[in-house]
Order: sequence, then C-alpha cells, then structure tokens
Amino acid sequence: MFHDHSDIDPRFPPRRLVYSQLLVRDEHGHVLLVSDNLRDNKAWNLLTWRARKDEPPHDAAVQAAHYEVGLDLDTTTLLVVDAVTAREDSTEALWFVFDGGTRTDTALDGLPEPGEMEDNLRFEDPEDIPLYCLESHQRIQRALDRITDPFAPIYLTNGHPPAATSYGVRG
Repeated sequence: MFHDHSDIDPRFPPRRLVYSQLLVRDEHGHVLLVSDNLRDNKAWNLLTWRARKDEPPHDAAVQAAHYEVGLDLDTTTLLVVDAVTAREDSTEALWFVFDGGTRTDTALDGLPEPGEMEDNLRFEDPEDIPLYCLESHQRIQRALDRITDPFAPIYLTNGHPPAATSYGVRG
C-alpha cells in the first residue's frame, strides 16, 4: 500500500532547506569552527553554507570554504547526511557534511591556534566539540567517526542513525 500524497500540490512541494557543512582539520586533528555572530547565542559550527535553489550540496560546501576562510577545494567527499525534522522555531532541513580534508598548507597560517579565538574562527579538539556546537555536535561526531570508520552510518536523523522501523516488513 502506498502513502497518499493527495494533499501535496506538485507545483509547491514541501519546503526543505539544504545546508552544506565542511569538516576541515589541521595536521593535529583539530576541527575548524566558525561562529555566526548574527545569532544571539553565538554558537560555533562547521563551515556552513545554505544551498540555493537547484544548487548541488557539494558546490555549496566548496563556496563555504572559499568565502568563509579562503580555501579553494577541488573536490569534497560526503561524510554524512542528517535529516533534521521541523521544530517550532525551524523548518525541516537536510544537512550534508563533506570532508574538507586535513589542511597543512599556508592557507591555514592566518588562522588561530587550537584553544585561541580569532574573529569568528577557531580550531578545537574533537573531544571539546560538544562544548561549542550545542545543536550539531552529534552530526559533527558522526562525520568524524566516518573518516576513520568507512562502515559508520552515513545517514542520520536529527544527528543519530535512524532507528529500525517495521515499514514494509511482513510478520
């Protein structure tokens, strides 16, 4: 039996935002975080870029690297996709986290050392991510897991691997 979607006008499908994040590390494994000063809580997060209409998520990740910190990337590898359900204060969204690699080049020379903050940028030890990234630390941890474990989940729901469901299972 198929789900009835008669309540959806095909000309105006449900709105779902698409965000791309980039996990950039230094040679010691510290993660680059960015602060969004437009938010009241000044939460820290990975380099993030909202994809425009019809823009592939990996292109948005490349733009995040270029415009936020001046890194030019040729390619990115997908680490995780997180389907975040709608809440009272936000719409549903898909968060794509790409691997920005371990940067040892001179592009990182002007960035702060781990534990220091310069403007809106900082490198932090992966163990300290939950202290700075309140809303997204689970997604970031899953992306870090994926770098070292190719069998770690690539698909998440609200930062966690989805629970098994009984949809389509016959008893």
